[in-house]
Amino acid sequence: MKLRCSLVAILALSTLQASEDLGTLNVNSSTIDIKTNLSTESSSIAIIDEETIDIVGSKNITDILRTVPGMTNVARAGETVQFRFRGVGAQQYMGEKPGVAIVIDGVPVMSISGGVRLNLDDIKSVKVIKGSASYLYGDTALSGAVIITTKKMNTKSESSISTEFGSYGFQNYKASTTQNMENFSFNLNGSYRSTDGYWTDSEMWTKSVNGKFSYYLDDSSDLTFGADITDKYDQGGARSVVAGETAAKENPKGEADTGYNKDSGIDLDKYYLSYNKEFDNSSLQITTYKYNDLYELISNPQDTDNDTSTKNIYVNESHDDLTQKGIKLEYTTTGDTMASLFGIEVGQKEYENTDETLANYSEYNTYSRQDENYYEGETSLTNSQDDTKALYGELKYNITPKFTTTVNVRYDIQDKEYTTDSHDFNGTVWSDTIDSNSESFRNTAYKLGTNYTVSKSLNIFTNIATGYETPDVTDLAETPSLKNQTSITYEVGSRGQMANNFTYETSIYQIDNKDILGPEEGTYGFGSPMANIGDSRHRGLEVSLKSDPEKTFSYSLAYTYLNAKYTSHLPHTISFQDKTSHTYDIVGNDIPRVSKHTVDLFLNYKATKKLKIITEIYAKSSYWADEMNMIKMDGYEVLNLQARYNTKISNNTLEFFVKVDNVFDKQFYRAAYLHRDKRGDLGIDREDLSLTVDPGRVYYAGVKYIF
Repeated sequence: MKLRCSLVAILALSTLQASEDLGTLNVNSSTIDIKTNLSTESSSIAIIDEETIDIVGSKNITDILRTVPGMTNVARAGETVQFRFRGVGAQQYMGEKPGVAIVIDGVPVMSISGGVRLNLDDIKSVKVIKGSASYLYGDTALSGAVIITTKKMNTKSESSISTEFGSYGFQNYKASTTQNMENFSFNLNGSYRSTDGYWTDSEMWTKSVNGKFSYYLDDSSDLTFGADITDKYDQGGARSVVAGETAAKENPKGEADTGYNKDSGIDLDKYYLSYNKEFDNSSLQITTYKYNDLYELISNPQDTDNDTSTKNIYVNESHDDLTQKGIKLEYTTTGDTMASLFGIEVGQKEYENTDETLANYSEYNTYSRQDENYYEGETSLTNSQDDTKALYGELKYNITPKFTTTVNVRYDIQDKEYTTDSHDFNGTVWSDTIDSNSESFRNTAYKLGTNYTVSKSLNIFTNIATGYETPDVTDLAETPSLKNQTSITYEVGSRGQMANNFTYETSIYQIDNKDILGPEEGTYGFGSPMANIGDSRHRGLEVSLKSDPEKTFSYSLAYTYLNAKYTSHLPHTISFQDKTSHTYDIVGNDIPRVSKHTVDLFLNYKATKKLKIITEIYAKSSYWADEMNMIKMDGYEVLNLQARYNTKISNNTLEFFVKVDNVFDKQFYRAAYLHRDKRGDLGIDREDLSLTVDPGRVYYAGVKYIF
């Protein structure tokens, strides 16, 4: 309540000020273009450009996002990622929605089991909006949004080829060309990325062809078609998780373990067509899209030959097919005193899951508390559909030349339905069961914000924003009383540009997260019905500092302080090997896997006009591995070094780089989870942890030729 009153007071005091012209106002867009004027923005926003992406040399998008304060992602094996902002959702890690909207070239990408699969080699820039963002992106933006723009046509025609090699068989080959003609231009990219992996059976490869074609209808309008066809293979990166701290030290690669997944195949196909029209002080953009995410795997290893020492067969084959399609229309106006956005979105997400049992087996069901039998030939087919219709808008207005107010509103209509067809055997008779349900949701989200320009070096911004997440209709069939999970963000901050092109942004915030959606019997409660399990409060301080990159010595700093706690919660359940469960009161506990302090520091030294030395220091303080706050994990610090050399050959550019990550070969855990009594001693300790060990020191080197 005190923070809310402070925000209102700041809003009121700011209206009394007056002064100079801020220039043309721009509004945020949820489609392809990233248009941001930070001098009028009322919330914390970060933009990661292509140069930063190249310098980070990311093998996973979490490497890129850690340069932004407030990110609480956990980096695991593989290229499927889960996004976390400001600790929201960090208590869950199996199958939940990430609470962050992912938008790629205007396409809102739905996650599967909480993860998002991307083509890393096609990322041009990333825009990050932290805090409740449903006012622009709807149901998926409970705690923020990541807007990814893929590679665009350059203003000049050029081509490039590059190759990169690294530890554990890492290879990455890329080729790209951009050609500009009088009436059209196009960009075409191809890439192949592979690695043997550090962990047992963690071989992966990705093949991709993507590009854009723009036809200029006249001087102020164009049609752009984009396509991305990507195939992925993952041998079974789940083996990166080992059981217990002793195993993590003695067998960090999980060499004797059998991972839950095996041989995953993924097809990612994305297509969009966009019409853009520029008027004198306004623009129109219409985008239609289709996105396919087709995923198949075998999983669930079991001991079916009664040899208790090994698991000899994978007993499940699954196909997860996600299709998204829709159309978005946005009309924007700009001006010296007012700018506006009006948007319409109509979209459909269809998810089909097919699961087949490949062999007879028995398995203990933690929810029913009994052994259950499964038989070869049993199948289930689930088809879910989510239709969304939305109206949204933004209005920016200069009450005075220095004082900008922003209002966002979005209204969503969501219609969800599912059908499940199961073919089961009870040991004697086969039976078929069909189940279905449908629900409709109506939701409104808003943001109210201000930005007051004291000077070029000081902008003060404030905002209040709301977010929401609707339950899955399959969960509502079992628990009709489920409510939406909601969030409200209060934020006050400042940003500016100082002498010598030094820029900064800092903010303090509070997020109240209400009616958290999660399994009634805890994070790993398979079969447990979903419930509104509790509330949480997240308070933090974020600081971003950047010096002039053109100087001989420059730096970029991202610092996060975050205190995230449960303010209410159902009793938390832990399962034990004797088929019992214990409950714990976790109200007031810290949310697990959230460090209070996180720092990412880049130091850039231009040794010569052609040679640059880059140092990165990344550090996290300690954190809890469990909701009960029983097991505390140590923090860690990592030092990364790289050198980049740039020269000219016949007016063409040749770039080299070498990089060493984790220079001091420090062993630490990328992820730590505690959800049950794994060791079977009817207690909870560090031997019950699920751990992913970092590979330690790794090397990379590459070359790129631009002509």
